Amino acid sequence: MSYSALILAGGMGSRLGYREKALIDINGRLLIELIIERLEKVVDSIIISVRDRAQGEMLEAALGRRYRFAYDEHKNLGAISGILAGLSECEDEYCFISACDMPFINANVVDLLFEKSKNYDAAIPRWEDGFLEPLHAVYRCAPMIHETKKAIGRGEKIILAPIFKMNVNYVPVNEIRKLDPDLRTFININTNEDIQKTSGAF
Repeated sequence: MSYSALILAGGMGSRLGYREKALIDINGRLLIELIIERLEKVVDSIIISVRDRAQGEMLEAALGRRYRFAYDEHKNLGAISGILAGLSECEDEYCFISACDMPFINANVVDLLFEKSKNYDAAIPRWEDGFLEPLHAVYRCAPMIHETKKAIGRGEKIILAPIFKMNVNYVPVNEIRKLDPDLRTFININTNEDIQKTSGAF
């Protein structure tokens, strides 16, 4: 079975002064390059969701190679629009969805989530306090597309809106700790301080 990954890169980076998150420099490498490099170890196809063609062309030029891009059809809806656009481009049954600011994604954890998604519509990490990681999770494309369209039709913008209508395998974070003891796979970048910490961690 082949698998895909979708990287959500369409955000405006408001907490970083509206910098293009995907193109942040981490020790001479683009942030999105670090994510792609890790995901290519476990998936057969990568899709990058962007807000428009201008952003897609900018990322493609920066990356120096061709990738499949998906373009938001619904404006000002945030990540849920990028998810719908990206999954609609996916040719595989299952797809791992990631934010574009997670440079330490662990390929073994992604592989585990694909395993845990079998016979489910999704496999989503869940912390001890119930907090979910919907942007570090595997989805079965058809039901996720269906429920996401319905959520948008109801005027719901939150990422979890379609998820609660699906048959989900919630994967305890303690199980993920066996593969990634420090849970670095969930680290994301939201501030300039985060960028500095990340640069020092490589």
